[in-house]
Amino acid sequence: MKTSTDENTRLMVAVLQQQLRQVQIQLDIRTFEFATFFADVTHGQFQMYSLRWIGGNEDPDIFEYAFHSDKFTPNGANRSFYRNPRVDALIDKARTELDQNIRKELYAEIQSILARICFHQLWYLDNVLVHTKR
Repeated sequence: MKTSTDENTRLMVAVLQQQLRQVQIQLDIRTFEFATFFADVTHGQFQMYSLRWIGGNEDPDIFEYAFHSDKFTPNGANRSFYRNPRVDALIDKARTELDQNIRKELYAEIQSILARICFHQLWYLDNVLVHTKR
C-alpha cells in the first residue's frame, strides 16, 4: 500500500495493516513524499492507496468525478479505472435530476453498488473550528 508521509495517513494505514494481519493478510506499506506518492496514484502505479477528499461531501455529485468511466485520470479522479455501465447510467441520471428525493434514491443505489466492490469510506477526519468575534 502506497501512502504519503502525512502522520494521520500513516497512522490510519498502520491500523489497516494490523486489522488485515488479524485475517492473515500481510500488507506492505510504502511511504513516499506527497508529490511522488500523488504522481504514482494519478498514473495508476499502485496496488492500494488512500487519499482524502477535501470538500467532497457536500453533494454526491463527487461520484461522477471519482467513479464515472469518463473520468479516468487525467480527466478526473477515477484512478482505479473502475468501469460499470450501470453506475455510469445512474450517475448521468442523478446529475440531471431536479427532484432531491429521486436523486437521493439514485445516489443510494450507486453507493450500494460501490460498497459491494470495496470502495469504502474507512474513516473521516473531523476538523473542528471554534471562534469568537473577539
